[in-house]
Amino acid sequence: MQLILFAAIAGFVLIKLFNVLGKDVGAPPQSPPRLGSAGSGTAKPVAPTPLRPAFTGPAAAGLEAIYAADNRFDPQSFLTGAKAAYEMVVEAYSAGDKKTLKNLLQSDVYARYAEAIDARTTSGKQLDTEIIRIKKAEIKDAGLNNREASVVVEFSADISTRELKEDEPEEAQVQISLTTEEWTFVRDVRTRDPNWKLASVATLA
Repeated sequence: MQLILFAAIAGFVLIKLFNVLGKDVGAPPQSPPRLGSAGSGTAKPVAPTPLRPAFTGPAAAGLEAIYAADNRFDPQSFLTGAKAAYEMVVEAYSAGDKKTLKNLLQSDVYARYAEAIDARTTSGKQLDTEIIRIKKAEIKDAGLNNREASVVVEFSADISTRELKEDEPEEAQVQISLTTEEWTFVRDVRTRDPNWKLASVATLA
């Protein structure tokens, strides 16, 4: 009788143990790990992508079009480069430095500048130009035509000019004037070359 009783008790315990293990009673439900998580499966917060400030001003639509074609384009960085180009072109033209001008100007614009330098040299004249201060450098217009981006910058600067003849240097007089011009820079947005070139100059004052 004792053996039968012990066998019944053991069978009862085994049945209860199987039921507990088979049903995983008491174990917390396991949720599948989220994508991008590691270890515990808890998702890490994703930092929001910073938004680029919207372009404003009269050239906003054109700037947006250029940025859509080349997301490396930044108006502030462009203006910094445009001011540097403005100074380099003025100084190179004054010094008759064709090599520098050729790197900064489109071919047709360079041809006109080179012709003016040659005419000045032939007449025996020298030009001494100095930018005293750039008072204004502002993007006035921009656009994208097929693959060519163009940006128009209005420059206003105090410039001193002295034109002298080689045989009469003592008669040269310095003239200081406020010059306002619109310079148009262009660039092919599909090329790797990040440099812009001067395509035209229009005198406003």
